[in-house]
Amino acid sequence: MKSLRFFKPTLATTLVIVLAWLLSVRPAQAGYTVTLQQVGPDVVATGSGAIDLTGLRFSHSSSANPGILPFSSNFLVRGASIYTGPASSSVDSYFGPQSGPTGFGSGSTTYASSGSGDMVGIFEGFIYIYRHTLSLLSVPRGYVSGTALSDMATYSGKTLATLGVTPGTYVWTWGTGANQNFTLKVLSTILPATHITNISTRAFVQTGNNVMIGGFIVQGTGPKRVIIRAIGPELTHFGITNPLANPTLELHNESGALIASNDNWQTTILGGVITANQVNAIQNSGYVPTAASESAIIANLPPGNYTAIVRGVSNTIGVALVEVYDLSPAASSSLGNISSRAFVQTGENVMIGGFVVQGSGRKRVIIRAIGPELTQYGITNALDNPRLELYNRTGALIGSNDNWQTTILGGVITTNQVNAIENSGYAPTAASESAIIANLQPGNYTAVVRGVINTTGVALVEVYDLD
Repeated sequence: MKSLRFFKPTLATTLVIVLAWLLSVRPAQAGYTVTLQQVGPDVVATGSGAIDLTGLRFSHSSSANPGILPFSSNFLVRGASIYTGPASSSVDSYFGPQSGPTGFGSGSTTYASSGSGDMVGIFEGFIYIYRHTLSLLSVPRGYVSGTALSDMATYSGKTLATLGVTPGTYVWTWGTGANQNFTLKVLSTILPATHITNISTRAFVQTGNNVMIGGFIVQGTGPKRVIIRAIGPELTHFGITNPLANPTLELHNESGALIASNDNWQTTILGGVITANQVNAIQNSGYVPTAASESAIIANLPPGNYTAIVRGVSNTIGVALVEVYDLSPAASSSLGNISSRAFVQTGENVMIGGFVVQGSGRKRVIIRAIGPELTQYGITNALDNPRLELYNRTGALIGSNDNWQTTILGGVITTNQVNAIENSGYAPTAASESAIIANLQPGNYTAVVRGVINTTGVALVEVYDLD
């Protein structure tokens, strides 16, 4: 087994591949947090936050691999460690002082099967030969103190038991500042092997009630780290001739309060859930927009309902895309029950909703196309008769519906669905609205909403998790 290449100052410190955790029942802090959780057949570590290096002393630069050592106790060292991020990452390591424990379980060293993002790690141990504690914190080489970080590592085919970790919250601190701490959360809850993630909607953005509105729910017990994007110019690469040239993005909570906004992703607008410059975090997320005029927000969101609104600067119009990507798939929460509202026209200006089923098993969902019901909410130009089509990642039509009380057999629809829709809790209120129930394999899916006989109007496309 190859060694974790954390540092090599002396024989004793080479043997002390250790990261210590303080078992704690305190609420989550700011700073940097790694969540370790069973996700289907694998254990996934997901990290995010920022680190204030004040009070730490630079030690050395080296290379590091993602791995975990819950506890080591031998004649040389007692301690523990965890590193999360891509293999063979260049890191800068800093000496403490850190306050924290020397174990978070009983397991020996296990290396991650894969990793991505920023390499961040911590280890702490007691060196018997020197009779003192050694503490090291590692961050990406050249890291600027206080900059946002995010990463993940997957331990394929492992469980918390086989890794030898003990559920709980473990905290290291090296000061009293908001970002002078490193937290490990080992969660005992098991996320389903299959879930909905990475959602998007494309539509023609106008003004007033005809802007594009994307809604989603964070379900679970902990916060969900997401990136939300408003894309326009990039669509020209996909044959869209009338993209929204300068889309702006707003994020609202379930009370309707504005909690974040952006206009041009390379300029962070502080306020609400955005407390620091996000440019580096967006660049490192894997979802950086291709045009400077496009918008993006990274947010750590507690469970609840959220709404993203896309409109054009100076009331400009055009085709745009609103997207929500999950940056913390191992968190004790998930994305669910997604919806988008926009003005549906014809041709390339119909409404297209995309979502990803991720995991190892099937996901049962209901997909709806809503029009007339919107009149109850003050929409005067609702789409009277929306038609719904469902496509798989190859572009093949696998399900369709026009009027939910009449099932159209074919593809994933093999039996009459009227009773199932009525019993789902999501039956449309108007007979002319459409719905499909489907058991979907993991993969990418697209729901297209258009008006029967090329009619136009405001409509809603929704995906609800029935599992």
